[in-house]
Amino acid sequence: MNIAIILAGGTGSRLGGDMPKQFLELSGQMMILHSMRAFAESEYVGNIQIVADKAYREKIEDAMFEDTDSPIGEKFLGFSDPGENRQLSIYNAMKDIGDMLGKETIDGIIIHDAARPFVTKETVDECLLALDQHDGAMPVIPMNDTVYFSRSGQKVDELLNRNHIYAGQAPEAFWYDKYLKANEDLLPDKILMIKGSTEVAIMAGMDVAMIPGDQRNFKITTKEDMERAIHVVNND
Repeated sequence: MNIAIILAGGTGSRLGGDMPKQFLELSGQMMILHSMRAFAESEYVGNIQIVADKAYREKIEDAMFEDTDSPIGEKFLGFSDPGENRQLSIYNAMKDIGDMLGKETIDGIIIHDAARPFVTKETVDECLLALDQHDGAMPVIPMNDTVYFSRSGQKVDELLNRNHIYAGQAPEAFWYDKYLKANEDLLPDKILMIKGSTEVAIMAGMDVAMIPGDQRNFKITTKEDMERAIHVVNND
């Protein structure tokens, strides 16, 4: 069984306002519902675990079960507490699903940000199917801009070969047992330094495949991102 972990514990401070961005409405529904739909519709995802602050859980549940057009409510497993950073939130969710379902019943996990509302079922399926031959998988976008390296942040030290540079996206899929151990090996302090989910897998020597990403699968962080998202849904 594969379990989706949806990260909705962030505060969304860069977007402004009192409500975290993942709970703002987008085309009449909370953003998190848009983000979960592809996982609910994928035949390769058995359940969905959500990382969210207790203050927003009732709001999420109400929205899930009101959405009768999607099987999100049917696949909902439970909630996990946000951690001190993103990676500890993931670790909390992995521990919780292991306790609820039994570690031996879980094949893979697929991790996604609630603030990426345009992920497709095809991307979810491709990530999980890649686990047949790899320890993990993530969608990536080739770098089209010229990329420079700077040690000081004030002057250019080196021109990088953009043919070998990729921007990572979510979701990121991993074999549960290997990825759980990779996280446990970083406790209690090193895990606090992790910036991206795949970083843990690379540090542990896991084989992570790259699948084609999607320019529409962007993360909503700023007001400009939100305006872009509204433009996307209004023109679909």
